[in-house]
Amino acid sequence: MIYHAEEYIRKLPAKLDYKLVLLENNEDNITLRDGKVEKMLRATSLSLAINLYLDGRDGFFYTNDLRPESVKDFILKAYETTRLLEPDESRTLADPARYYKGGGPDLKNFDASLSEIDPGEKLQLLQDTAKEVEGADKRIISMQTRYMDRQHQAHYLISNGFDGKEQSSYCTLTSIITVEGERGQHPMDGWGETRLFFHDMPHTGIAPTALKRTLNKIGQKPAPGGHYRMILESPCAGNFLQPILNAMNGQALQQRTSFLLGKLGQQVASPLVNIVDDPLQPSTRGAALFDYDGVATKRRELFTDGCLQTYFIDTPMSKKLGMKPTTQGIHHLIMKQGAEGMEQLIADSHHAILVTDFNGGNCDPVTGNFSYGIEGFLIENGCIVQPVSGMNITGNMLDVWQRLSHVCNDADPWETEIIPTIAFEDVAFSGY
Repeated sequence: MIYHAEEYIRKLPAKLDYKLVLLENNEDNITLRDGKVEKMLRATSLSLAINLYLDGRDGFFYTNDLRPESVKDFILKAYETTRLLEPDESRTLADPARYYKGGGPDLKNFDASLSEIDPGEKLQLLQDTAKEVEGADKRIISMQTRYMDRQHQAHYLISNGFDGKEQSSYCTLTSIITVEGERGQHPMDGWGETRLFFHDMPHTGIAPTALKRTLNKIGQKPAPGGHYRMILESPCAGNFLQPILNAMNGQALQQRTSFLLGKLGQQVASPLVNIVDDPLQPSTRGAALFDYDGVATKRRELFTDGCLQTYFIDTPMSKKLGMKPTTQGIHHLIMKQGAEGMEQLIADSHHAILVTDFNGGNCDPVTGNFSYGIEGFLIENGCIVQPVSGMNITGNMLDVWQRLSHVCNDADPWETEIIPTIAFEDVAFSGY
């Protein structure tokens, strides 16, 4: 199909560059609520995405109708639409010298069996997960258990010399539990696990962990306002890093909406911040040999001892900014871990709040000033003394990341962003 689409483009009235991506996705999605099937979905999609480049104009188009005559008509209309766009000379294809040319490692990140496994086997895994806590505590109000898997395959064809294929997969199993709390509260929490291959998925422990986390929330209330050590649990630590990653984006730099503008090569965080993007690690989520532009991926230093090492600059932004292109963004982010576990960090903390989730809030992309709602646990003299909610943290990203004091060793290796539990000193919390 993709080569037929290329032939249609070559027959257009004008010579133009193009990028074609043929996408195939297979997905299973099953949900149980209180042990009963609430949703069972199997979906397969095949689609074609096209970028047309004509005299400085860049049009993007997408269709699910892949019948030959429909594709031919779709491409003709896409061409006519592209002619109407305003020119932007920065909108060009990547330099062919940067394309992936083969020879990369086997990424071992595709489970071909996912779409062949009997859905009944996946449902059984889900039912077994739910049964682990069935009747375990009379305070349980409801329990939702979810299974989802996805196979992704894509074929890229770019007019100035790239022809490549990629594939990846993952599956995830999650349990979310609501319980009867105090003062009319209904605490809710969950736990999930993700793997690349179905046969690696844990068959026990997910629902009991979700129940324990939920029960621990009973009695949530605000703690006194003030300055605390802030411990960010690994599952939510990546959310606190996201404004930093957003500020590294070339478009944010070009539009001057980045608090990291002009800070390349400078120390913007604690020396404990050592982060790389390594797309070439086999058997990891996010692993890729090339990006959406066909550019070969490679290991990149993002932060070294707190110093900002790179921005995310694609081809158009490189022309607008007058900078060398790097990459579109992260693929598989890894933060260098420390030696201590979260339990030891808690034991060594005299006045701290362990943050387990963020509840709304925002970060100003220009200044880096932030305010987020949080929930978690108050720690006094090395002991968890109270679950907390209804509190906010405020500050500035560049300031607070300079006060990173601890990096633990508990990052989940199956996530796209491998970030452990981390701690910051002297963070402002509003309470009562």
